[in-house]
Order: sequence, then C-alpha cells, then structure tokens
Amino acid sequence: MPVTIRTGLVLKKLLDGKLEVQVEGRTIQEIFEHLGILEKICDSDKKLRRQFNVHINEGEDIRFLQGLDTPINDGDVVTVLSAIAGGADVTRKVWLTFPRKLVHKPLIWEIGQKFKVVTNIRQANISKDIGLVGLEMEGEESEIQKATDYLIQNGVSVEPVELDVME
Repeated sequence: MPVTIRTGLVLKKLLDGKLEVQVEGRTIQEIFEHLGILEKICDSDKKLRRQFNVHINEGEDIRFLQGLDTPINDGDVVTVLSAIAGGADVTRKVWLTFPRKLVHKPLIWEIGQKFKVVTNIRQANISKDIGLVGLEMEGEESEIQKATDYLIQNGVSVEPVELDVME
C-alpha cells in the first residue's frame, strides 16, 4: 500500500496541481525523491528548508524525528505545508479582551470592513464591564497584522491562542 502525500493550496504546485497523491517509499527523503520535489523543499545539504513543515499522520514534525531519514509505513499520511506567510491566506486565532468602554464598539465588524480579513467569532463572553472573545482571522499575514494593530490601537488586548482550544 502506498503512502499518501497531502498539501495545502499554497503548495499544490509541488504535486502537479493536486492536493493529494499516492507514492511508494520507505523514508521521507525517498518519497520526496520519487515525487521530484526534494530539491525544491530541501537545501543543498538535504535539510528541510525552514519555510516547510512536514508531518506524519497529522502528528510529529519530522524535524523532531529523524528528519528526511524518518521511516514511513504503508498507509501513512505525510502532510507538507508552507510556513511562509508571504501572500498566502493564513488563519490566526487570538483572544481579545475589550475593556468596559469598548464593549459596545463594533471593532470586529470594523476590521472586516477596513482590512482584507474574514473574522469568525469562535467563543465570546460579554458583560457590561468586559468582553472576552476568541476570534479567528483569515487572510494574508500582512492584513491580519494590520487588523491586529488596529485593535490594539483602539485599546483591545490581543493575545495569541496558544493551544487549539476552540476546535
């Protein structure tokens, strides 16, 4: 049984426009060689370039295993993702804390109007004294940063969601 290689929209050109392909191989390096992408995602020392993340079975990053020598088994799923933000849509999850004076101001709506971000409120607890919101923002990294800066300039505390607690 072959190994499944998956990627996101940004890297689908590595797999001839597909998001998923099947390939045979015993190590990460071997499957990348079979796909003809080893030189594209590794440097001249055959080290994974820092802008790429490779995970096995939606688990460990190969950097914390045996790198390109990480063994793979039939039926494994190898995911190759881009860690670069330049121009590609990304999703950021943040905790927003609104002080009393901002609880009624539509700042989340405003960032959706002012910047090229799509917002999704994942969790909220609003009272007359404070607003706590778990917010997901999707868009280009630069637009998310502008939206974040706007919130901070308006007095909202913005903290990254450390763990994926809202899924």
